[in-house]
Amino acid sequence: MQTLALADLIDYRDHQIASKSFGRKLNIALPFVAYALDAGESISNEVSTMTRLIQVTDGTLTVMTDGPHPVATGELIVIPAGTLHALVAHARCKFIQIETAPRG
Repeated sequence: MQTLALADLIDYRDHQIASKSFGRKLNIALPFVAYALDAGESISNEVSTMTRLIQVTDGTLTVMTDGPHPVATGELIVIPAGTLHALVAHARCKFIQIETAPRG
């Protein structure tokens, strides 16, 4: 067994997007990545073949799909497979992202 302090998995870097993968360390097949975005940073439009679960561990992340969807500390947003989306940090924010195959 392993316990992780989610907000402490990754540190902020000035004017950068930091990311760290934990799949190998946790011995799991699913992609599990921690991100720290400095204020004003964003991840451009992308689409995944997998469902993405994003939980914010510090700050607020704005998920852009058909409009802005703010996700605050402690909240989880589910982005269905095949959904075009972008991620925007208006202020510093940290989050974890887990990807899983959609049912069916």
